[in-house]
Amino acid sequence: MASLSWREQFDIGRFLRGEKAVDGPVVLGHRRIFILPNRYGWALALLLAVQLLVATNYSNNLAFILCFLIGSIALVGILHGFRNLAGTVVRPGRVEPVFAGDDAIFEVYLDNPARFARMALRVGWRGSRPLTLDIPPGGDRLLRLPVTAGRRGWMPIPTLVLASSFPLGLFRAWSLINLPLRALVYPAPAPDPLPFPEQAGQGQGQLFHADDFRGFQAYQPGDPLRRIHWKGVAKGQPVQVKEYRGERQSELYFDWDRTPGNDVEGRLSQLCRWVLDAERAGLRFGLKLPGLDLPPALGPAHGTRCLEALALFGL
Repeated sequence: MASLSWREQFDIGRFLRGEKAVDGPVVLGHRRIFILPNRYGWALALLLAVQLLVATNYSNNLAFILCFLIGSIALVGILHGFRNLAGTVVRPGRVEPVFAGDDAIFEVYLDNPARFARMALRVGWRGSRPLTLDIPPGGDRLLRLPVTAGRRGWMPIPTLVLASSFPLGLFRAWSLINLPLRALVYPAPAPDPLPFPEQAGQGQGQLFHADDFRGFQAYQPGDPLRRIHWKGVAKGQPVQVKEYRGERQSELYFDWDRTPGNDVEGRLSQLCRWVLDAERAGLRFGLKLPGLDLPPALGPAHGTRCLEALALFGL
C-alpha cells in the first residue's frame, strides 16, 4: 500500500471520495476503513448519557454497572466491526464494451484471506442499492455490478462502497474504493435501418444458388460463419467453408461525408448500425472518418476496431 503525504492524510475529502485509484488489488486497512455510529448507535449513546446522569444523581451502583456494561459491549462491537472489514481484498475484474443506453457490467472480486467469515457485507456503487453478502473463510466472491452507460466514449467506474453494521447494528464501518476500471461505450445504433450506401464500382455482391457450389476450402479468420460446413465440424473434420462458383465478395465503404444525419451523434449512430448489419451479414466493409480511414476487411476484430473508432470520434 503506497504511503500518503501529511497533506493527504489530513485531507477531509478522503473521507468523502476515498483514495485515488491504484493498479492492482486493494487491501482494506486502518487507513481505508471509517467507523461512525448510526442512528441506533446515537440513540444508545443518548440513553447511556441519561442513565449515567440518573445514576450519578441517585448514587445508584446498579445503574452505574448497567451503564458501563452496555457501553463496554458497544465499544467491543466497534472492534469487531473494524475486524469484519479489515484485510478484505478488492480486485478489479473485466468490463465489456456496451452501447450507449445499455448497462455496463463491472466485475469486482472480493477475497477473504482470513480464517473467519466476513458477515453481512453491503457492497454497491455510491448512491445505489447495495448487495448484502457473506464471504466464507478463505473464500472469494465475484460481483457483477451494473451501471447505465450514458454518452459514448470512456466511462469510468463509480466509487465502490463496502460497508457493514456487523455485529450489533449500532456502528457503520465503511470503505470508499476507487478502482482503475472503465468501460468503452459505443454509440447507440440508429433505430431505423437504412439501406447500405451505394458507391461507384461497388455493389452489394452477387447472389448465388446451391447449383453453383464448387467445394470446400480451409477456414480463414474473418470468413462468414453462415458459410462454415457445420456438418463436417460435428463429425470431427477440420473447419471448412463452402465456396461457390462465380461468387464475388461483397464490399462496402461507410463514408462519414455520405452518411445522413442532422448532427455528429446522429451520423455516428447510423454508421454504428451499418457496421453491425454488415458484420452480421458477413460483408466486407470499410470505414472512413475525418482523420481516419479503415480499409475494407472481414471479421469480428475489424468490426471491433470500427466500433471503437466511432466511440472515440472527436474525444
